[in-house]
Formats: sequence, C-alpha cells, structure tokens
Amino acid sequence: MPYKRLSVLAVLIVVACSPQKPAEAPASSVVASEEAAISSLAPADYTSLANVMTCDWPVKKTDTAESLLATYKSYAEVTNIPGAEGITQKGVVLYGNDPRRRVEVFFYDVALTEVSLVLVRGDSQWSGPKGLHLGSTLADVEAANEKPFRLDGFDWDYGGYVSDFNRGKLAKIKGRCTLGIRLGIPENGGPVAESITGERTLVSTDPAVAAANPVVEALSVGWPQAAADSDQ
Repeated sequence: MPYKRLSVLAVLIVVACSPQKPAEAPASSVVASEEAAISSLAPADYTSLANVMTCDWPVKKTDTAESLLATYKSYAEVTNIPGAEGITQKGVVLYGNDPRRRVEVFFYDVALTEVSLVLVRGDSQWSGPKGLHLGSTLADVEAANEKPFRLDGFDWDYGGYVSDFNRGKLAKIKGRCTLGIRLGIPENGGPVAESITGERTLVSTDPAVAAANPVVEALSVGWPQAAADSDQ
C-alpha cells in the first residue's frame, strides 16, 4: 500500500473511404512533441485552487470507480497501480497521460466503491494544505504543522512516512480526512546518517534528519476506516 498507516494496501484512450485517413505520425515524433510541450509549460502554480488537493477535490469520500469514470470520462482509467514491495493494486488513475496532473485513487474493496486514499507523487503539480507540494522541505512541513512531528526512518519500502503530526495543524484536514506525507532524500540531499535509516521512528527536530535535507515526495488524503467508524 502507498501509505502503511491506512488499514489496507490501499495504492488510477473514425473512418471513411473519402477523404483518405492521414498517415499516423511515427511514435518517436509523438513522444518528442509531447516532451516539447511539457518542457515549454510555465512553472507549477501551487496556489491555484484547481490544483489544490482537499477532502473533496479532485476526489471525495463518496466517490466510486464508476462515478469517477462518469465525471472524468477519458481522463480516468481503472488500472493497476504500483505500491510498496512490488505490489500492485487495482484502482483509478486520473490524468494518467499527464504526469503533472496524475492522481492515483485507491479503494478498500475489490468492487472499487469505497475510497481509501488519493495519492500524488512523481512529477505531479498538485499541492495540499498550506501550500505543501512535492519538493517542499522538512522545514516547510514543520512550519505548516506548527509543531515538530514523527516520521519513519529512510531507505526502506515504507521509509520517510510521517507517522504522527503530534496534534499539529496537519493532523486532520478540517476534521474530515487525514493528510499523508512521505519525505525522501533527493540526489542533491545531505549526508544520510545510519541513525536515520531503517525501521525506526525519527523526530523532525533531529539534526541528522535536517542535515539530510529531505523533501516531500508523496502527498495523500485519506479516510482511515477506524476514523470513519468512530464518527458513526
């Protein structure tokens, strides 16, 4: 599952005789044109409301695979989504052909009727609460939370996940869903001490954690089943 704190491995493309149909462009030309289009885009605008992930956007708790396909039409696809430890899980991907807008939707059930997690990673330009986005720094997360927080050690399948926001501002989004953050150490990061790797719990104020310069590499909103049950 993309976030281990949830209870399950939760982890989303016409013909007439005349005129003659034009020949299709070579695949290499298509790829080159797509890459050129992406490289010419303006920098990401993380303040645009259209790109801010919330408890209700771009997916809400009551959505199903069927409702997402109806809403997003050709921009949504039921497919297998990769998770930790080489596991894949069937879910829904929104904007799968555009890495800047890609959103992965995981479900608790095989019928894909109960959303568990909405995840962005890779090159996604979606942002979350308080402007956090992929690439935000450890200090950014701590400032948004207004408190230190706990996270798992780095360099393993579940490394870098925030495990406890310590009742800070990010502990719950408007009381209706939970935020998931995974931090990773980029190629240009600092030294990675042995004391911050492996299956252990770290604190964001640890100087060794700060020295590694971790950044946000995945964001999610979700609805843990235990929390849902407690609201009833």
